[in-house]
Amino acid sequence: LKLARLPLPSTDSEKFGEEAMNLFFPALVLLGMASGLHGEGIDASLLQVRASASKLDASPLQFHMPPEGRSQECRTKQYDLSVLPSVAVVIPYLHEDLGLIEKTVGSLLKNTPAQLLDEIVLVDDGNDESHSYASVLESLNPKVKVHRNKERQGLIKAKVTGASVTKSPVIVFLEPHCIANRQWLEPLLDRMLLSHRRVVVPVIDVLPEDHTDDYSYVGNMYGGFDWNLEFKWPGDARSRNASYHEPDPFPMPSMSGGLFAIWRDWWEESGTYDSEMREWGSEHIEISLRTWRCGGSVEAVPCSRVGHMFRKKRPYSFHGEAAMRNKKRLVAVWLDNHKAEVEAAVGKNVVDFSDAGDLEERMRLKQRLGCKSMDWYIKNVYPELVKK
Repeated sequence: LKLARLPLPSTDSEKFGEEAMNLFFPALVLLGMASGLHGEGIDASLLQVRASASKLDASPLQFHMPPEGRSQECRTKQYDLSVLPSVAVVIPYLHEDLGLIEKTVGSLLKNTPAQLLDEIVLVDDGNDESHSYASVLESLNPKVKVHRNKERQGLIKAKVTGASVTKSPVIVFLEPHCIANRQWLEPLLDRMLLSHRRVVVPVIDVLPEDHTDDYSYVGNMYGGFDWNLEFKWPGDARSRNASYHEPDPFPMPSMSGGLFAIWRDWWEESGTYDSEMREWGSEHIEISLRTWRCGGSVEAVPCSRVGHMFRKKRPYSFHGEAAMRNKKRLVAVWLDNHKAEVEAAVGKNVVDFSDAGDLEERMRLKQRLGCKSMDWYIKNVYPELVKK
């Protein structure tokens, strides 16, 4: 590349950032292509250029606004922002694509009322320097903060850590490859005003992995699981309730895990996540069972839409033994008299709790909260499970 032949950027300070980024950063990226931008990290010198330019130019926050696909009722609904609580958004990341993180942040800043957004906390879960991006991310906006874990904690613990460094009354957990749609937050908060024990999720639309600027709206699907305790989307809201009226909120037997909003007081009172679970896996079903059975509820709010990139391959290592340990803890604490069904679906190993760690703390929590039985959950929340 012959950079000397490129036209010099304007000396106008308002234009310099944009022109410098357009002219020089793509070239620098090409020169450093061995490091790459898509999960392979970025050289520190390139990050320094990106951070400097970000202070002068908003282009890193640009994203493709999704086409309007919400129901007419959602589009016209007005919310009294003065009665809605403010939020902290917590987003853990490990070996993620910088461009996707920037688009996630950009969509949040653009589509969230400023008075409702206290901060966006990005939890760097032990990334190496080429994947940390801390200086770039913190230069995007004063509300963006990076909390760095010196060592990888795993997704479950990283979420707990991120929540612990915030103070907002509501915590919203998101992932670093999302697009927050128009008016995504207000419907969630409005629904949460009815109960501090109500956990809410947006309808999760699809960002194609090979073309993340596209945005595909999905139906009002509810979340559940089989006896193998693997999350699935069994059907839409109307398949469970013939009288369902869109876009009314509807119950979710289980959340998918990555995107949800929760009152801080209930998050802490109900036990955050199981601290003995490792990396990720089963925590979304555990928190769903715990919420429903211990006095709360989980609901999807169709007027809230967030696009999410569902990828084919994780950009980081994942240990199957951690997932099995988590599942064992889920079974031991929450499946009560239905362990045999899980054993039949998964195998005998899942009911061998000798290597599942200390279970007493979660058992005490279950007793303290006065949680209902698994039979109650099946009868009142997820009767479809008995048919599986």
